[in-house]
Amino acid sequence: MATLCHVFGVHRSSYKYRKNRPDGTFITNDESEGATVTKLGTGHYQIDGILGYNADGAWGDHGGISSPKNNNGLELIYIDDRVEKDGSITIKTCHYQHSHLPERFQNKRIKALVDGEKVYYADGEPCDIPEGCRLDVRVQIPADSVWNRGQKVQDLG
Repeated sequence: MATLCHVFGVHRSSYKYRKNRPDGTFITNDESEGATVTKLGTGHYQIDGILGYNADGAWGDHGGISSPKNNNGLELIYIDDRVEKDGSITIKTCHYQHSHLPERFQNKRIKALVDGEKVYYADGEPCDIPEGCRLDVRVQIPADSVWNRGQKVQDLG
């Protein structure tokens, strides 16, 4: 088992790890080489070349996805995810307003400027991962992945 250091310095146990950005680009650690992310539309992403979330539960019962949060620890987006029959993961993200909070603490996010007026995302409206944020996703990699093949060669050598 490997340990991965996040950009912000927190260590978590990890096997296979992906960092998905708003535009659909991604970063993997060595162990998840070969997995890919495709942005299918606004707030709609698909991770292929995997076998669902990592099964060991080190990141919680759900297996491994973390949502971006604000300074008060409140999630910025809703995550609707599904592991498909082929093992790929479909992720859809929507705006999380926190409208139950006092207005100054709500997550108001500008969607567009129309004639100089701010247009905000509605609560639950599909949106991309907020700029400057990412989803960290911990995935299960097939036994014949680049990493696993390399490990077998090292073990034999």
